[in-house]
Amino acid sequence: MTRTVSKTVMCVLDDPVKYLDDPPTGMKPILKLKVSDHFPDPNFRLHVIRVSPHHTSQHQHTHDFEELVLILDGHGKHQVGEEVYDISAGDVFVMLGNMSHCYPEASQLSLINLLYDTSNLRLPRADLGALPGYHAIFQVEPRLRQQQRFQNRLKLDMAELGRLAGMIAEIEAELRTKAPGSHFLATAHFMRVVGLLARAYTKMPVGMEKPLHQISELLGYLEQHYAEPLTIDDLTKKARMSQSTLFRVFRHIMGRSPMDYLIQLRVGKAAQILRREPLRISEVSEAVGFSDSNYFSRQFHQVMGVSPREYRLRSR
Repeated sequence: MTRTVSKTVMCVLDDPVKYLDDPPTGMKPILKLKVSDHFPDPNFRLHVIRVSPHHTSQHQHTHDFEELVLILDGHGKHQVGEEVYDISAGDVFVMLGNMSHCYPEASQLSLINLLYDTSNLRLPRADLGALPGYHAIFQVEPRLRQQQRFQNRLKLDMAELGRLAGMIAEIEAELRTKAPGSHFLATAHFMRVVGLLARAYTKMPVGMEKPLHQISELLGYLEQHYAEPLTIDDLTKKARMSQSTLFRVFRHIMGRSPMDYLIQLRVGKAAQILRREPLRISEVSEAVGFSDSNYFSRQFHQVMGVSPREYRLRSR
């Protein structure tokens, strides 16, 4: 049987000690939803909760995990921080763990909350990062939501909505069975969901706000060209921004400078090679875009906490 639960009830049942400390005067404390309370198996962080109908709630909460929200039917209002947005059937959006939100208005609102923790699931991204839509829906839009007034949400038509709901039903079926291999297959279906949404967002009209479109395209470009000798001038030209604007917007969204992001991306790719290929360290360095293997080793140690050689040994 499909689990149906009111989010309002979930908030009431949570232990009050989980509220964030010292809320502003006159403001209700914000509830922190914990992994241990919302995943049947905390060691496998993928879970589906259907909420139908969704009741109104003025009480905002945050998560220890991420949440993909799919509006199946009805309409209402969604509050993120101090901003309130209209939502209706077909809307799909991501809530990052540190984003406080609630549903102050709901009319026959039916939705699916797909709870996940990518650091726990360790999903193979392969060439998914080349799709600007992947970065847009899962990284850029959530961080620009208040700035862009939620104008760049993903809106699915009824056919796409039905297809996505079917994939999520397959995740639910695997999680219910608890049969050997169910975690593997549930993860595979979740990857299908992520891929479908990334493609759907990539196909959206280019009328989206410039920073979202430009940074999403730049992230996709970096995934494809990380091994090339890129300079900050190359990135500003690709993003079609001045250097100061690129640094400001990129740091706001990704939490680091474009070149720091590129270094971390290269180190991540190098780690994949070290786990799989018997190449020399200098060959790995060159393969991911570092011209100096000593500089590569220093950057690898700074990001991963160990040298490339030690990382390879530990992986074995």
